[in-house]
Amino acid sequence: MKNQLLEEAKHSNTLSKELISNLLESMDYTSMSFLDWAVDVLKVVKIRIERGDKITDAVSGVTYDKNSFEDFVKKNFSSYIHNQVYFAPYKMEKAYFTLQACEGGYNLVLASSPKEKIYEWISSLSKRFSLVRMIATDVVYIKDMKNNSYAPFISENGKYCRYCKKEGKILEI
Repeated sequence: MKNQLLEEAKHSNTLSKELISNLLESMDYTSMSFLDWAVDVLKVVKIRIERGDKITDAVSGVTYDKNSFEDFVKKNFSSYIHNQVYFAPYKMEKAYFTLQACEGGYNLVLASSPKEKIYEWISSLSKRFSLVRMIATDVVYIKDMKNNSYAPFISENGKYCRYCKKEGKILEI
């Protein structure tokens, strides 16, 4: 379905109600795949408009020019998407993502705030080192406070470890 809509953006002179609806709906999902799809579609439309194609929005009836299309993107999408479509290095905004468990792995999800935590403190080993767990996976890491870096906690058996909050123990995976 998404591929058909991308093809529509590449070839049609009218952005259908379905395409506009899917683009706007992508803002309800913070998954990287939805955001990337929206950015890809919007970039295609932007490029077509810049080369002179006349593209009409079936919902609003507007035939976009460069300025009106950028206004549409700015008004209806996040600053992250706008900056991806209209790349301006001096305007680039840092985006933060968190991990969210899904079938077969983890999705990168746009964080609602840069203060959203990825790691949770477990214990201090010394002034320089602390044990932390990655919230999404429970995998234990050693945080080097001096370098602000993380390294996985590896057991003496060479295995990664996870933290069991209920038992208060670090267990091999």
